[in-house]
Amino acid sequence: MDSLPINTLLEFNKDTLQTIRKDYNLDKPGSMDQAIDILHEWVQKQNHFEIKDYPREYLERIIIISKGSVERAKSKLDKNCTLRTLMPQFYKFIDFKTEYKYSDIVWDGVLPKMTDDFYRIYSLKNVGKRFDDGDMNYFRLIVAIAEYVTAHDYFRGIIIILDYLETNLIELLKVLDFAKLRQFITLLTDGYGVRIKAFHIITPSKTVEAFVAILKQVLSAKVGQRIQIHKDLESLHKVVQKDVLPVELGGNERSIVELHKEWIDVLSSKEFQEYYGKMKAATINEKYRQTDKLNEEYMGIAGTFKTLNVD
Repeated sequence: MDSLPINTLLEFNKDTLQTIRKDYNLDKPGSMDQAIDILHEWVQKQNHFEIKDYPREYLERIIIISKGSVERAKSKLDKNCTLRTLMPQFYKFIDFKTEYKYSDIVWDGVLPKMTDDFYRIYSLKNVGKRFDDGDMNYFRLIVAIAEYVTAHDYFRGIIIILDYLETNLIELLKVLDFAKLRQFITLLTDGYGVRIKAFHIITPSKTVEAFVAILKQVLSAKVGQRIQIHKDLESLHKVVQKDVLPVELGGNERSIVELHKEWIDVLSSKEFQEYYGKMKAATINEKYRQTDKLNEEYMGIAGTFKTLNVD
């Protein structure tokens, strides 16, 4: 593609396309097209893929997520399709406007503006005092956002900010399902290639230490070392670009409550639901895979996927 399309949810810095391509030595004329051609030809030869017709723009974004490596892009696509097959419970259809019941206590979304160094920010504000046990719909919402971002964004990685200033962390920890959380993180990092630059948690609660201990068990050692705890917003502003943050985090962007509603509206739209339905079908048929090593790689995760109960 020659330019990044205008998007109602995601804004880009002026030189995003050129700068990020240059990061991965794909800025020379024809180099990106050549990489896409190689990936496209490889996809056509994968007999275990249920869907092989991906738009070139989609394949380009997979290459960018994979740091410009076609070989990594092949692995990312294969893992994405495999994990869709092994984790159908994360893809169960729900009406986000009516069935997602956390919108009165949890507001989140990927923020519109990029940082100056081309990173996205996922921001969450939680004001919950009590939580229902075992609900999967928060995870399903984030997976839908990941699917949207994969199809539309162009960025180096993501910064996660969890605002727990008004959250009862003790109650949250009571309902946190370790097995589901681990599967969810695996789906995001391995399936969608989410690269986490930094992980910020804002809370004065001492319970945060227990929460971080759980996170470090499900995140890679490298990402676990990137977790930072802030007792207030002033501490956050020392390490995160302030002007791209929502007003609740002391920034100039519109409210996270409003941004969350915009995400819900787009994810509930007929256009996205039709697209999401097609992507849910991008699974694998293990019978036709040349080797089953990739499948075996994920069978060892806690609560083996073969025995998962669908919520």
